[in-house]
Amino acid sequence: MELLSPVVDIVLFFVKPVSRFCVKPVYQRIRYLTHLNNNVETLKQEKEELQNKRNEIQADVNHAVSVGKRRIPVVENWLTEVSKIETEVDPMILEFEERRTCFNGCCTDYFSRYKLGKRVVKKLEDVKNLKVKGAFGEVAESPRPVPERQPSIPRGQQNTFNKTKEEILQCLRDEENGVVGVYGMGGIGKTTLMGAINDSLIRTGEFGVVIWVTVSKDLNLGLIQEQIGKKLEIRFDSNEDMEEKRHKLYARLKNVNYLLILDDLWEKISLKQVGIPKPDKINRCKIAITTRSFAVCNDMDVDKAIKVGALTEEEAWNFFCETCGDVAQSSEIRTVAEEVVKECGGLPLAIKTVGGAMKRKDRKELWEDALRALKGSSPEVPGMERQVFLPLKLSYDYLENEEIKSCFLYCSLFPEDYHIPIDWLVRYWATEEGFIKNVNNLEEASNKVHRILERIKDACLLDKGHLIATFSNYDDTVKMHDLLRDLAIWITSQLSSSSKDGSKFFVKTGEGLVQPPEEKMWGGMVRISLMRNKIEHLQITPDCPHLVSLFLNDNYQLRTIHGGFFELMPNLQILDLSYTCIESLPVSLSLLMNLRALVLTNCRHLVEVSQLGKLEELQLLDLSGSGLKSLPQGIASLIKLKWLDLSSMEDLIPNIPWDMIFGLPSLEVLRMMELKHVDGATFSKAATMTRLTSLRIQLYHLNGFIAHDMFHRWFSGLRRFHVQGEYQKRKGFESFVLETGKHISIRGCDNFPCGIEGLIKHATSLRLENCKGLTDLSKFQGDLKSLTYLQVIKCSGVECIIDCREVGDDVFQCLQWLSLSDLPNLEKVFDGGAPQPNTRLQNLRKIYVFRCPKIRCLFSSNMVEYLHQLEEIRVQFCYEMEEIIEGDMLPHNSFPRLRILQLAGLSKLVSICRQRLIFKSLEEMEVTYCPMLKKLPLFSSSIHQIKGEIEGEREWWEGLEWEDENTKSLCSTIYNLQRSFLIEK
Repeated sequence: MELLSPVVDIVLFFVKPVSRFCVKPVYQRIRYLTHLNNNVETLKQEKEELQNKRNEIQADVNHAVSVGKRRIPVVENWLTEVSKIETEVDPMILEFEERRTCFNGCCTDYFSRYKLGKRVVKKLEDVKNLKVKGAFGEVAESPRPVPERQPSIPRGQQNTFNKTKEEILQCLRDEENGVVGVYGMGGIGKTTLMGAINDSLIRTGEFGVVIWVTVSKDLNLGLIQEQIGKKLEIRFDSNEDMEEKRHKLYARLKNVNYLLILDDLWEKISLKQVGIPKPDKINRCKIAITTRSFAVCNDMDVDKAIKVGALTEEEAWNFFCETCGDVAQSSEIRTVAEEVVKECGGLPLAIKTVGGAMKRKDRKELWEDALRALKGSSPEVPGMERQVFLPLKLSYDYLENEEIKSCFLYCSLFPEDYHIPIDWLVRYWATEEGFIKNVNNLEEASNKVHRILERIKDACLLDKGHLIATFSNYDDTVKMHDLLRDLAIWITSQLSSSSKDGSKFFVKTGEGLVQPPEEKMWGGMVRISLMRNKIEHLQITPDCPHLVSLFLNDNYQLRTIHGGFFELMPNLQILDLSYTCIESLPVSLSLLMNLRALVLTNCRHLVEVSQLGKLEELQLLDLSGSGLKSLPQGIASLIKLKWLDLSSMEDLIPNIPWDMIFGLPSLEVLRMMELKHVDGATFSKAATMTRLTSLRIQLYHLNGFIAHDMFHRWFSGLRRFHVQGEYQKRKGFESFVLETGKHISIRGCDNFPCGIEGLIKHATSLRLENCKGLTDLSKFQGDLKSLTYLQVIKCSGVECIIDCREVGDDVFQCLQWLSLSDLPNLEKVFDGGAPQPNTRLQNLRKIYVFRCPKIRCLFSSNMVEYLHQLEEIRVQFCYEMEEIIEGDMLPHNSFPRLRILQLAGLSKLVSICRQRLIFKSLEEMEVTYCPMLKKLPLFSSSIHQIKGEIEGEREWWEGLEWEDENTKSLCSTIYNLQRSFLIEK
């Protein structure tokens, strides 16, 4: 009996006997106080017995798992409940111990003691019940076989990949190893490898929970805690600090059989500080780390460090030949090529890069020089950088000249994972003095930039990016791999001590900077990029006598620039302030006497630009999307201006001084898309601009635009144009343009004005939308010879695209992309039989047909032999479509380049084609809501050549009819269930 006050003892002496008979609940409540000591001791004993039972069951489970079995779900749930109840019991015991020391055991807070006593009794009952539930006959069972999805890796690497994977799995299953380190050079496949192990161990159920955490360079312990907590379904309050989170994680993990994968670790982290219990033989938990540094493995005190092995010589050679092509196996070059491969050290990324650099190099001298360059490279930085960058640097060194190398390094000024518009590179490189050499105008510069970028891409130093939307246009982009961007920045750091111009870069992009770097950091730099930060004010005057390029774009919160900011930048040539919130430009802008490019795209708050007249060297001015209401004063003085973009200036007043713009003597590129006050009659005066080679303009009336022969002669001399004619003004209209070429877009025209054929004749891309008076394109027959892209949309009168009885023999000879959509009366693409011999669509690569409800077939069988370049077929929501290919006899090698076949919403489709074919290049076949399609035109012998998947609904798949079981079995291996698809009505 605990010590209570004398008064309470007397009360209990008289109340207790009575309460047994009269008020039983009162007696029970008093027992919460009087029996608290005994109940806590009993709870401790029961908890210890439960833990012993848990340890025995966990040992049995671990043993079963080690021999390939998987735990039974009810056992897993019981172990989880034990872990949970332990986290609830321990705080109760701690609270009791603290109260017992209160006032030497004579604490008078009886209400709190009563509540604690009641919780102890309830938890004691829970512990006893959980002990009873822990009587299991079997704790594990044999796993169900589940096919593993292997990561996509080159054929030459699979042996090494599987071997290393098995080695890591064995280490994780060995009770002697608690922490396993997986290390190797960047780009060798550590993350891919651990991803496969993660998937494998989740399937087999060998661990109670598998937790994947991506760490990366910028170590953030709080973010690591959040990732682990999310996997464990632990909810952290927003006001909890790291210490509180640590306690929660530790309490949950200390009795859970976990595997924690820490991917991309760059430095030691404290497991204790995060809240991760140390793995040992008792809890049989594991930690696996991936890192580029063996030193990190040592710092993390790993029990076993596994190096992701380089490819064997045979694997490396096979992979190199896949990348480089047959030239490496020629009798004259093979010996040297094998030595080149050896110098790559079996690194997949290096092999791919070097192989790309040597592709189609058929002179032995070039291969011997490449071998010399690889062997002669001396270590410039220790460790991982030396092992990764120097092999990669061969592709950089192998670029033909310093001009191309400078272009590669320039791309590192953009943020990581940035899709860089080629159009931007053209305007930067073409206007900077001496950057692009031996060109006479912007058109030649643009062509050379494209050629340089292709050369860099051929060397595997740049990748093709996505198309991105700009004002009424879609532009091609390039993308630099993160590792290669690091390489480029590293190269510039190595060149910084030299005297070469353009070698000193200062790059701080996408780092969340709120303040600009200190002024001393700017000095001596040639190029500075602070893109994608959160800088709000530029209240500094940096001394940058050598600065040539300054990128401040995508600082969306930038509002003010100090008046003297540009005072000490006498050589600045490229200034990009696009996508900022500036309202005006500082007065010191007028001091930039060498400024050649000023980019103010999407500066919506910009209302005043008054210093332009003094920028006598200015060659490029981009005001697109800005908030200016009138053209800047002094623009007529810019006699060297070559590039002017006024697109989407919504607030521009109607009284635009066109004569001033048309009078700019050096103008070569003019863009005025989405301007409200431009008509054809006004713009016909543009024929006086004799140097103009590139034009983008939107007109609401074409008649005056095409009335004069002089205009046609001038127009035919343009190298690039995009003319968008709209007869019905509709806000929000967007036109799709294929790259930058000669594009005509006509909308809402029922009767084409006289002379329109003359415009179309010069176009490479034509878009016709909502032209109700159009029945086919036969009237333009001779004017379609140069088209590479044709799009016809919402033209309700169109019944066919071409009537072969009315056209010449060379229509569509250059067509590469045909897109037809929302044509309610289209019945055939070609009417009157097959096209003539020279109308063979021999260059057609893509055909898209959407929402054409009357068309019954796409091609006739006698057309197929001319479609040997076709790569994509996409047909959707053509409800009367019965066959893709009509007819019986098809050439043996039909569709040799077809990569994508997408069929959706074709409710009456019964056949793709009537005979089976060998699709050598097929990567994707998608079939959705085609309930009557019962056969696929596939030979079993060619299914293994399909690089991708067959995707479709389960009901459709199960209803297919097969030529034989072998074909069905092979197709099943690449079938992917399409889980959801929105059917349009």
